[in-house]
Amino acid sequence: MKKLLSRLTPVTAGICAGLIIGYFGARAIGVFIPAQVTLWQSLIVYGVIMAAALFSLFLHILVHETGHLVMGLLCGYRFVSFRVFNFTIVKEKDGLVRKRFKLVGTVGQCLMSPPEFVGGSFPYVLYNLGGPAMNFVFCGVFFVAFLLASKTASPASAVFLIIAAFGAFMGLFNIVPQKIGGVANDGYNVFILGKNDAARRAFWLQLRVTAMVTQGVRYRDLPDEWFMVSDCGNWNDPIAAVVVLGRYSYLLDKMEIKEARALAGKLLYSASRMLELHKNELRCELLFHELIGECRKEEIERLHTAELKKYIRATSSYMSRQRLLYAYAKLFLDDLSAAGAARRKFEDACAHTPFSGEIPGERELVGLIDDIADDRKGGQ
Repeated sequence: MKKLLSRLTPVTAGICAGLIIGYFGARAIGVFIPAQVTLWQSLIVYGVIMAAALFSLFLHILVHETGHLVMGLLCGYRFVSFRVFNFTIVKEKDGLVRKRFKLVGTVGQCLMSPPEFVGGSFPYVLYNLGGPAMNFVFCGVFFVAFLLASKTASPASAVFLIIAAFGAFMGLFNIVPQKIGGVANDGYNVFILGKNDAARRAFWLQLRVTAMVTQGVRYRDLPDEWFMVSDCGNWNDPIAAVVVLGRYSYLLDKMEIKEARALAGKLLYSASRMLELHKNELRCELLFHELIGECRKEEIERLHTAELKKYIRATSSYMSRQRLLYAYAKLFLDDLSAAGAARRKFEDACAHTPFSGEIPGERELVGLIDDIADDRKGGQ
C-alpha cells in the first residue's frame, strides 16, 4: 500500500477525487443520477463523469499555469514559454512559435524570466502562489455554477461539481507546503525561499538560466559566476541541484569534457538524496562520457541498467538522449542502422525543443562522436 501511495501523482489523485465527489455529490441531491438505473445508463453516467474528470484535468492544468503567467507579468517577469502536456508555445525573436516537447515529471509549465535579483531577493511569492490561486478562483466559479444548475436539476450540475472539486484539490495540493516525489510544490517553494538565502538565489538562477537558454543563449556564453557550485547550497535540494546541473551543461558546452565528467561523477555519488530524475540524467551523461572515452564494456554494462534504459525511453524526445543513443550505436555497437535512426531522431528533437540555446552545443557533441568513431577506425 505504501508503495502504491508513493506512485499516486497529483493528476491521478485529482481525477479520483473529482470522480468520487462528482458522483456522490450529484447522487445526494438527486441530480443526473437516478436511484435506479440500468446497466447501460450506469455506463453512460460513468462515461460522462470520466469525460468531465479528464476535461477538468486539462482545464485546471491550463488554469494553474495561466495563474503563474498572470502573477508573473504583474510582478515584472517576462514571458518565455507556456506548455500543457507536450503542446508548447515559445517566445522567439520572430514572435510566438509552437513546439512539441515533453518534460518528464511535469504535465505543464509556464517559464518566465524573473526581474533582477536585488538586495538578496526578488518577487517570488505571488509568482509561485499564482497557480493555486487561479485554481481556487475557478473552483469558486464552477461551484456557484453547480449551485445554480442544481436548483433546476440540470444534468450539467454534476459536471460543474467535478470541475469545482478538481480545482479545490489541485489548489490545495499545490499550496499546502509539501514535497511530491521529492519535488517541492508551489507552497513549499514559498516556504523554503522565505527562510533560505542560498535557495532564493538558486531559484532565481534556475529561472533566469532556463529563460536565456530558451531564448537562444548558449550555456558557455552565460556568466561563469552564475554556476559557482559552492554558492548553491545543499546539492540534495532539487533547486540547488538544478544549478549544479547547469554548471555541468556550462562545462560541456565549453568542451571542457574532463571537468564536466568529474563534476557529474562527484554530484551523483556525493548527493545521495538527490531526486532520482536528476540522478538518471547524470547516469546518462556518465554513460556518454564512458562511450566517448575509454568505452569499457564492463563499465558500459554497469551503467546501462534496465532502469536507465526505461528512463532513456521515457526521455527519447530530448536532444541529449538521442545524442547518447547515437554514441551508443556508433561507438559501442558499431551499428550504422541504429546510429542513423538515432541521428534522424536527434534532428527531430532539435526541431521541436524549446531550448534553442542547447542546439549548437549538442550538434558539436554529435560531431565529436563522429570524429572519435573515425579516429578509432583509423587506429585499427
